[in-house]
Amino acid sequence: MSVLRITAKGTEPAGESLGPLIERLRQHRDRLACTPVDRLLALFDNFAGRLLRDPRTSRLEGAMFLSAWLRRSNLEQLLALNLGGNLAHLDGFVPQGRNYLAAKPHGLVAMWMAGNVATLPMFSLVPALLAKNVCLVKLALPDPSGMDQLLAVLAESEAEGLRGVDLLDAVAVVWFDYHEQRLNEEMSLAADATLVWGGTDAVRAIGLLPRREHCIQIVFGPKYSIGLIGRKELENDAGLESAVAAIVRDVAIFDQRACSAPQTIFVERSDRRSLRQVGEIFAQQFARLPAKPDLDAYTASRILNVRAAYALDASKDVIASTDGANWTVCMDRGPSLKEAVQSRTVFLTEIDSWQDILPLLSPKIQTVGLALGDLDESLRFAEAATQAGVARCVRPGIMNNYESPWDGKLLVSQLVRWVTLKP
Repeated sequence: MSVLRITAKGTEPAGESLGPLIERLRQHRDRLACTPVDRLLALFDNFAGRLLRDPRTSRLEGAMFLSAWLRRSNLEQLLALNLGGNLAHLDGFVPQGRNYLAAKPHGLVAMWMAGNVATLPMFSLVPALLAKNVCLVKLALPDPSGMDQLLAVLAESEAEGLRGVDLLDAVAVVWFDYHEQRLNEEMSLAADATLVWGGTDAVRAIGLLPRREHCIQIVFGPKYSIGLIGRKELENDAGLESAVAAIVRDVAIFDQRACSAPQTIFVERSDRRSLRQVGEIFAQQFARLPAKPDLDAYTASRILNVRAAYALDASKDVIASTDGANWTVCMDRGPSLKEAVQSRTVFLTEIDSWQDILPLLSPKIQTVGLALGDLDESLRFAEAATQAGVARCVRPGIMNNYESPWDGKLLVSQLVRWVTLKP
């Protein structure tokens, strides 16, 4: 099976082995390690500014958030959080009392990407490059889904004498069939660190690959996210409208394919509004969205099946778009996590209190979109939820905003080796 390489110029065959690409990456390790982090930040800031101006990338799904995330001010905050407040650790030894401390790259980071979000590789690639690692990135699909355009715009970026085209010498983005055990093993054995995004089967399979004794493994596995609307929010007309509109935005971005998108939304019981009335507010917000592109037959079938199941059950309810499977609001009672159908399909579940859902929470739950309408109540919920394993409790509207920490991990801090000097 041939390897395909995704470059700034498009997709091209790269032979039957990853060996030549791996060797070329290793040859660029020292040059990247000597590049000041300040110049890397300036280059990514220039890249951020180009993304929304360049027609090749301006319409990519998630490009607006990626552009904001790449801004120097944001990346500086990210590095400060990950490095104990001092970015100079990336450029060499920093005095630490009588001794010295530095953050050195692992070397070569091998990345296996999930295929659900087109811009996802950049959220791993940029932190790894800021940590001055060379990167071998495997896409999930042979279609680059915009990755070639992102690389092209990065290649044309330039700041403080550093050119994107030169930085890309430290990057190889490839695709090969995931069944190719030999190529997966070759990639794993070349790595000083591995980074995996994917579902249960992918995470397990990659975790079983042979790797070198010193190689560390960073995993972002399958997750599920929920929403929670509190009784106080239901009694505030403006607050409820705003919260629902924000949740619908979280649903619409990436079409619920991201692990941070809400699937089940729990609604505390209120004498002021019935669950059906809340569902109608969701329906109004969904109706304002642009129509989706044509659905694949499998997803359309799943949506129609769940609509039928809820319509035929007297204890449940459903409101659905009349223009095909554009959006669906399913309603029931009693705390449970529904199987994700995605594609603007939400499940509103009425509960007596947020305490009813605590038994459902675990490290499997990544993000809770929290609209309780009360700060003290939000703090009480967050204490209980995060103790149960939840990684993020955030206000609706920013559930999909990639940030640090993510899934409980400070990524850059794991992409460096902390080394000491005691003269």
